[in-house]
Amino acid sequence: MNDTISLDRRLGIIYHSAVNRSIYERSSMKGSLYLEEIVKILEAQVLLDEGWLRGKIETIYCSDLMSDILSFSDSRSLLLTGLINPQIIRTAEMVEIRVICFVHNKLPHEDTIELAKQDEIVLLSTKFSMYEACGRLYIAQRASNIT
Repeated sequence: MNDTISLDRRLGIIYHSAVNRSIYERSSMKGSLYLEEIVKILEAQVLLDEGWLRGKIETIYCSDLMSDILSFSDSRSLLLTGLINPQIIRTAEMVEIRVICFVHNKLPHEDTIELAKQDEIVLLSTKFSMYEACGRLYIAQRASNIT
């Protein structure tokens, strides 16, 4: 039996460890990105934005667990998630998340879009996995801190 762990598995372990560490230690990306930059970086489709959010996104979170979102999110945040049901909008509203980006080209249900419209929450969708989306945003954030 081979004792080595595959590269994908190791990256997954590192990813989950980094995500959990950033959430539970309350550390987040230092440095801000504008929504327009985020859309380009993630090659995202804008599903809903009627000019509600201008300015910088201060914090980016990724989670599919409602309890983590409720416990550790801040306002002026972007949430990367795979959840597409109306509960994600209700959860985002409670912690004042203003932007939600769905990963894996997922598209929310129509009632989810309607609820987001009522709450003035910007909705995006990206073809990337949560892992790759996080990596792209991290690299962009690091580059913006250097310049």
